[in-house]
Amino acid sequence: MKTSQEIISHLINKPQNSNIIKRGCIDKLISLLPPHLAKAVMFTYIKNRTLFFVLNHPGLKMEFNYKLNLIKSLLNKIKTIDVKCKIIEVDEIKSFVSNKIPTKEIKKQNLTYKERATGEFKNSSTTKELNELFEKIRKTINKTNESKR
Repeated sequence: MKTSQEIISHLINKPQNSNIIKRGCIDKLISLLPPHLAKAVMFTYIKNRTLFFVLNHPGLKMEFNYKLNLIKSLLNKIKTIDVKCKIIEVDEIKSFVSNKIPTKEIKKQNLTYKERATGEFKNSSTTKELNELFEKIRKTINKTNESKR
């Protein structure tokens, strides 16, 4: 009986799924970049044996082009370390800045919940301070339940 890991690797290693392997190798390359450059990469794609990096800031594009030799050497190291990554056939690496401004959706959530407590519990405390505290909690719960009705 094959394990789930063997089945998944068998499916991924089929020739029609080579794009999944390429995507994994490019993700490894991006993770090896300096953190500020890795965050600047919006997405990547390969076209005509050229690996394109789409960035989100023009200043980082200049730095990306400055470190192009580093990126090429990282790609070659990945190819030598990981045998699966040899299917990436890239002659050039180019970068450009997207003309679309990334939008950040700020979701404001009104965090409300229905009070599940009813305020009906036995107060079996022996000290006066704890007894007063439990009664205060009971009043707060009852007040919350009354305002929700």
